[in-house]
Amino acid sequence: MEIRNLKTFLRVAALRNFTAAARELGYSQANVSAQIKQLEEEVGAPLFDRIGRGVAPTQYAEALLPHARAIINSAAQMENLFKPDEEVTGTLRIGMIESLFHSVGKSWILAFHKAFPKVLVEMTVDAGVTLKEYLTQGTLDAACTIIDDPLTDESWQVLYSADSRVVAVANPAHPLAGKKKILPADLAGQELILMENNVPYNIRMREDLYRMGVELEPFLILQSSEMARQLTVAGPYLSVLPYYAVRESLEAGELAELPLPWLELSQTVQFVLHRNKALLPHLAGAARIFEEEVAPVLK
Repeated sequence: MEIRNLKTFLRVAALRNFTAAARELGYSQANVSAQIKQLEEEVGAPLFDRIGRGVAPTQYAEALLPHARAIINSAAQMENLFKPDEEVTGTLRIGMIESLFHSVGKSWILAFHKAFPKVLVEMTVDAGVTLKEYLTQGTLDAACTIIDDPLTDESWQVLYSADSRVVAVANPAHPLAGKKKILPADLAGQELILMENNVPYNIRMREDLYRMGVELEPFLILQSSEMARQLTVAGPYLSVLPYYAVRESLEAGELAELPLPWLELSQTVQFVLHRNKALLPHLAGAARIFEEEVAPVLK
C-alpha cells in the first residue's frame, strides 16, 4: 500500500471531488482515479460513490480514514523527526478568521516563513463556523479562530487560547467620543455599524441592552471587521469590534474608545487542531508563532 495513494485518498475525501484533488496535488484526474482504484483493490471495497460531479465517501472509506491519517501522520513525523525547523518540509493548510487575518496575518506569515522556509502555507480566510467544518473534514490542518463556544471538548487540540476584550469605538469627532461616561440610553438612535447578528458578543450586547430598555438599530451589518473599522474612521458612526481589530487606529487617534463601564464584552481567540491531527514540527511552530504575534494585540 503506497503512501502516495493514501495521501490522494485523504484529499479526495476532504474535497469530495476528484478534479479538485488532482488540481491540488498536481496530478491528472486520470492519475487520481487510478490511485483510488488501486487502493480500492488493495482494501477490497469501494471507497467513493460518484454523485453528479462530486463524490461521497462510502462507509468503507469512513472506516479507513482514521487509519490513513495515522499512517500519513507517522510518515510525516518520521520524515521530519531529526530536521531543524529550517529544513522541515511539507504543506501547512491553515485557516484564520478575517479580523485576525487583518490584525496579525501579515506578521504571522512572515515570522512563520522565516522559521520554516521550506514549508508551503495555504491560507484560508473565512468565518469561524466554516473553519470548524474544514477542520472536521480534514481540509485544514489548523485554524486561528473565534467560535461561539471555545473548543474544549475531546474532538479538538487547543494549542493556544486567550481572551480578548471587545470595545465600542467612534470617530474622535463624534459627540459621544468626548463624554466621560456614556449611559445605555445614549446609544439609542445612534448610527451603528455592527458585525453579523450571530456574532457571540453582539448577541450578549443586544440582550444586555434590551434588559436595560434600549434596542439597537444599526444601519449596516457587516461580515468584515476591517470594513467596519474603515467606515467608522471615516464617518460619524459607532461600531463594536474586537480590540485587536482597532488597536492601531486607537493608538493613531483615528478612533476613540467609548467608556461603557456597564457593558463588558470579550471573546476567546484560539489556535486549534482536530484531535486526529499529529502535532508535526511545523504545526507546533505555527501555534507558537501565532501566540507570539497575537498575544501583544489582545487586551
